[in-house]
Amino acid sequence: KTMPQNNPNNSNNNIFLTWENLAFSMPLILVITSYLYFKYIPLHIALPILGVVAIIFQIRSSLYARKVKKLQNLDEAYIRELAGEDDEKKDSKKEETAKKQRKAQTKLQQRLAAERKAQKKKPSADDAGDTGAADVYDDALMTFAKKKKK
Repeated sequence: KTMPQNNPNNSNNNIFLTWENLAFSMPLILVITSYLYFKYIPLHIALPILGVVAIIFQIRSSLYARKVKKLQNLDEAYIRELAGEDDEKKDSKKEETAKKQRKAQTKLQQRLAAERKAQKKKPSADDAGDTGAADVYDDALMTFAKKKKK
């Protein structure tokens, strides 16, 4: 970054006020500021103020570190959650297909039971005359009722 005064597009170029000069002058500024702080503020007031500032800085940095760690854990948990959603989708699809198969099986059993009841209720006039047609009908019904192989 450059200061607005050091921007080459700016017609008012100032060669003395730059970020580089500020960085090089920080140790001197720190020494002068600490000297003036202890010179004009009594020691029994200055030290507790410095202690409070140090404690506040420590608390702030630990809270920031905890926040970063929480975000990292949150990211890991989110990734695990996304991976789990794929597994859950696969499991739910398997459950749905199994449920559909059970439902189809129960419907088939109910229909076969209803057909058996209907056959028992009918007086079998066909049985007295022609038994071959009933066998063909039963074979066709059993072919339809066979289970699917996967």
